[in-house]
Amino acid sequence: MRAFFSKPLFSDFRFILGVYALLMVFASTRIVVHQDSNNYSIFYHSLYHLINGTSLYAEYPAEYFDHYHYAPTFAALFSPVFALPYSVGLFLWQLLFAAVWVYAIYRMPLTHRQQVFAYWFGLHELFTSIVNSQTNPLIGAIPLFAFLCFEKRQPFWAACFIMLGFNVKIYSLVAAGLFVLYPQRGRFLVSMVFWAVVLGLLPLLFTTPDKLAWQYDLWVRQLLIKSDHDKWANTSIHRLLHLFVSPNLDTSVIIGSGVLLFCTVYVHIKRYSEQTFKQLLLASILIFQVIFNPVSESPTYITAVTGVILWWFVCPQSRLDRGLLISCFVLTIMSPSDLFPAFLRNELVLPYGLKALPCVLIWFRVIYLMHRPTTQRQPEALPA
Repeated sequence: MRAFFSKPLFSDFRFILGVYALLMVFASTRIVVHQDSNNYSIFYHSLYHLINGTSLYAEYPAEYFDHYHYAPTFAALFSPVFALPYSVGLFLWQLLFAAVWVYAIYRMPLTHRQQVFAYWFGLHELFTSIVNSQTNPLIGAIPLFAFLCFEKRQPFWAACFIMLGFNVKIYSLVAAGLFVLYPQRGRFLVSMVFWAVVLGLLPLLFTTPDKLAWQYDLWVRQLLIKSDHDKWANTSIHRLLHLFVSPNLDTSVIIGSGVLLFCTVYVHIKRYSEQTFKQLLLASILIFQVIFNPVSESPTYITAVTGVILWWFVCPQSRLDRGLLISCFVLTIMSPSDLFPAFLRNELVLPYGLKALPCVLIWFRVIYLMHRPTTQRQPEALPA
């Protein structure tokens, strides 16, 4: 693998971006011409339901199946896309979120070799999310943008990104855990309130105050229903624990235990200024918001894989770390692919939720490394 990436062609950003562009255009064209997209249909019609004052969260079998699960703000935020003709918006949707993720990786303080590795390692997982017309590449990018804002001492804009993510998927709020490591904490909290109000009221461009309050009430109810999702239909630590420990474990207990373990790293106050510590916390945030989400699905894992990439750059790269990275590539990234043996996927990976397992183990590894007293080295070498 090292020899592969050392070839100038595969390390050339122009070639990498060309590969990304071709794959994303291919995915968008295929979806528009042959497949359509139920997910995008849900997003697209949300703007018109908001404008017409009808429930965003009711069933509309003539338009799509499943439900709209997002905040009312989501429909207003992406109104420029949804206002386009359906096929045009659908085509651009995939390209938009792929570009956001690629740009976020580019802006991170990584070496050229690390960025090259990140792009190749994350390519297939990004493609998995894109072909499902998901917003998850954006969710994977938002903590990176928030991190960059914190690093530049811009808590106002960090709060903006985090609240933007919250209005797309509420688990994005976990990225607020970064603020503890930086100064200007009070300014950040005030900014969070400011952006919560601004973004929360944004749908008033398309509806009335009474209708908006009604939509928010429906949203909260929908979230409660969504949280009570079938415990056997997710791809997360919940599924693994229900399968291998006890089917009676309560969702709130699992999440609460995860939050407590997540927060234990804050006892290391003297390490807050260490770049490695910050990057490990960012990796923890990205992985946590997927593996502890009781309704995680396969396309959500671009967010967790982004965290895995950041962990790899600052971990000791021991045999254990290499084994975990390889298992992530095989089980998390490649298992949904046609390149993966169908028998193993259908008989092992899907029934036992094994796509989640490497990310769960890596998250525990991240927490362990954050509790170690010495700063880990920051290698630039790619895995062999």
